Amino acid sequence: MLLHIWLYNIAPVFFLIGLGYMLGKKFNLEIHSLSKLSVYVFIPATMIVNLYKAPINPDLLMPVTFTVVFVILLSLISSVVARLNSYHDTRKNAFKNAVMFYNSGNLGLPLISLAFANTPMLQYAVSNQIMIIISQNLLNYTLGFYNAARGKMDFRSAVKAILKMPIVYTILVVLLLKFIPYDMENFFLWPAVKYSSDALVAVNLLILGIQLSRVNFNFKDFDVYWAAFLRLCVAPLLAYLLIVFLRIDGVMAKTLFISAALPTAVNTVLIAVEFENEHEFAVQTVVMTTLFCLFTLPLVIFFAQRAF
Repeated sequence: MLLHIWLYNIAPVFFLIGLGYMLGKKFNLEIHSLSKLSVYVFIPATMIVNLYKAPINPDLLMPVTFTVVFVILLSLISSVVARLNSYHDTRKNAFKNAVMFYNSGNLGLPLISLAFANTPMLQYAVSNQIMIIISQNLLNYTLGFYNAARGKMDFRSAVKAILKMPIVYTILVVLLLKFIPYDMENFFLWPAVKYSSDALVAVNLLILGIQLSRVNFNFKDFDVYWAAFLRLCVAPLLAYLLIVFLRIDGVMAKTLFISAALPTAVNTVLIAVEFENEHEFAVQTVVMTTLFCLFTLPLVIFFAQRAF
């Protein structure tokens, strides 16, 4: 069973990541332009297709609630570990970001799509994952910015950062489309949106591989191992306890649990670079957690299929 999960859920994901890594090493690909394509075209298109098709369901607010509570708890746990290890402020804040924010978009969405592929639950699982992505991004661009800036960012700057994100406006567009008495799937431009949505999985995994090709590997910083342990081992355990406490079950529980075990978000590196806050540490954590999740994610998916 574990071999089947690795071959059919994990291997396809890391094949595309590896391909992106090799392309990034061979060619001078402009990663920021590729990322903008994903953020401004492919992710909004995927949100429109999946949220438009999904029935209006108050249950989809639960992934938002779960993610907010989950991130707060991870922040508290990582703060305690940072204090016990006597980290200075910049390392402590970078450490917290590495544990709190996970790769729910570039890796999470493709993984959930594969985990529920060829099942009637696929659309609902993807809708749940999109709500996780929205929550993670909003928190990343507020609390994550605040951590990286060491408290220098004011409230107005945080609001401006959020308002620049297309996901905010995409949600409003989808809500508007849902109340228009016309099936947008019959609109002549709908196939263009669908094509863009279908491209997301491959493009995001290639982008992740290209991003990793820019990283210098170094395995001597033991603080990175602490962050990886919390992100890949402690976080899933905490997620399970929170899922049980909130009485979540079924497809939503599986999606939340698998997503909680994902590696550190690449966005933490971009934020660290912008604020000159432990950039090398952030890079090493992304690399380490992405490599180690090759072994932890099959176990997490196996447990999710049995527990929920």
